[in-house]
Amino acid sequence: MQLLINNAGINRCVSLLGLAGMEASREEMEVNFFGTLAMCRAFAPILEANGGGTIVNVCSIIGLVNLPVNGTYCASKAAGHSLLQGVRAELAPRGIKVVGVYPGPVDTKMTAGQEIPKASPVQVASEILTGLERNVEDIFPDPMSRGVHEQLEKNAKQVEKQFAAMIPD
Repeated sequence: MQLLINNAGINRCVSLLGLAGMEASREEMEVNFFGTLAMCRAFAPILEANGGGTIVNVCSIIGLVNLPVNGTYCASKAAGHSLLQGVRAELAPRGIKVVGVYPGPVDTKMTAGQEIPKASPVQVASEILTGLERNVEDIFPDPMSRGVHEQLEKNAKQVEKQFAAMIPD
């Protein structure tokens, strides 16, 4: 299998309307959206020339519902989700499958110092490999992301309201 995994990302942990929001959103869009797009554009011709393959884009569950305290990151990951859908459609006729991964918090440098439940990188990687073996297009690799995804399927507006209520006083 020919495989590209897009996993780069940054999170400046700021709200959309905060003082740092504009600069943070530009940085996050540059890495989380434009970086992923650049990798897809660079590797799609190679995958196609090799008879097809798979591109895995690591998105985020909060790219599907906004967590206002990380508003700029969420917006960049939502753009990444839309990118994934578009690239998936464009590349399917060329024999290239595009898979989305939507983890919750993962125990990496990005979440260092945050006292929240986190999936291990090994757990996420294992779930990605299992999803690829099972031919899954959208992978929710940890209990938190699976739970949020199930709730979004049932009542997306209610999940939006729940996440909006997490704004600190």
